[in-house]
Amino acid sequence: MGSKIIQRLELALSVKKPTPGEVLEQVSTRGVLRGPVDFVFSAWRLYVEYAAQEIAETFQLTEEERRTLLNFRDAVKTLLTEAQRQASEKLAALYKAVAEGNYRLEGGKLLAPDGTWMYATKNVMRVPIRRVSASARFPDVLKLPRQRLEMIQMGWRASDEGNERGRPFMATTQPWQVFAWAAARPGEIYMFPASVNLTRQGVSVTLSMVARSWRQQWRKEEAISMVLTCLRQGELAPLLTMWLGDGKARWGRIGRFEIAVAAKEPWKIGRATGDYEAVVAKGHDVFMRLAEAAGPYGMLLDLLKCHKWNYIKEAVARKRSVDILREAVKNPRSEDPDRVLASMKFSLVSGNGGTLIAAYYANTAEGAVAAANALETLGMRPNVVKWNRKYMIYVGLGDIKKNKQLREAAMRFLMEKMRSGTPREREIVRRIIERNPHFSNDRP
Repeated sequence: MGSKIIQRLELALSVKKPTPGEVLEQVSTRGVLRGPVDFVFSAWRLYVEYAAQEIAETFQLTEEERRTLLNFRDAVKTLLTEAQRQASEKLAALYKAVAEGNYRLEGGKLLAPDGTWMYATKNVMRVPIRRVSASARFPDVLKLPRQRLEMIQMGWRASDEGNERGRPFMATTQPWQVFAWAAARPGEIYMFPASVNLTRQGVSVTLSMVARSWRQQWRKEEAISMVLTCLRQGELAPLLTMWLGDGKARWGRIGRFEIAVAAKEPWKIGRATGDYEAVVAKGHDVFMRLAEAAGPYGMLLDLLKCHKWNYIKEAVARKRSVDILREAVKNPRSEDPDRVLASMKFSLVSGNGGTLIAAYYANTAEGAVAAANALETLGMRPNVVKWNRKYMIYVGLGDIKKNKQLREAAMRFLMEKMRSGTPREREIVRRIIERNPHFSNDRP
């Protein structure tokens, strides 16, 4: 472990100055600022200055609200400067001890002779920051009705937000989240830099915050359940902030128009795609509705250069395969919806925990577009792929559940697979029914 620690300490103590463009590039592409310790703290201060100025110029603030915002900016910058001084001193002492071999490992900590220490295990390397804190008020920049503001708060609570003695709590290494969360919890914010974290790409800073003007109104499990209920009812604002917190920002998922979030028990909230990950919504229209649900919050995320918000905007701008095919077909027509539904075949898909699709096959691009148009008249969002020499027009389980004819046919298919399918097929059916209990209640 010694060589690994010395490498990270050397990187942390190297010299590099940030530029405003470099800071915004890091925030807009990955959210976290990483690099040498002086670089990272300077980058944070540059970003805080930038964000406060942009908010002041973009939102309609009174003179008092503007002063409150700038006081918040100054408090955060002062906090970061004090933390930088402490972190630099501790990192230098730890580097000297490790370089000279004059240290000891004890209880998951690396201790230097002068009493300086850091957490040092196989997976965690961080230097705690002590006795550096500040309180400052953040103005109500969104000016949303209380009910709309609670929709935004609910999503944060369902993901990153914690509970500190009955008050909402947030810890983040991403500077944009400081402003995005404070805007959702305006009022007095108590802040303290908790640690400097040593990674392969350099250090990052964890800033912790407590919203002292608010009481924590939800348990974590309750907030998650409420977000999913809102989603089923067509309200996507809570899902937006839930994804801003725990969302998996990977182009593979976004390219498939999937909203995936981290979860301790993913099978309870959506389609499990890993040990701690679940897809809770899918479809190009979901991303469009997320963007629409943001309202004034989207303006804030825009100016903050939030990388996850950029993913949503990129997904909205992308075209679905059926839209691309439709553009290539002259004089597109629509097939009879009942005929398309009657001809659809069901298939179990084993990947990502297992799911069900219903597919219609067409010999030509014109026929594929006609079938897709028919399904869209029923409120579905079909996808089209080339399947050998044919076109497969298919819908997922979400659309199947919405249509009575497909739903009943799907349950007959699932029951048959449960009776006579292979062990793997029966396991997939069991998972589908377990994740969709209301669906299984509709069995014929």
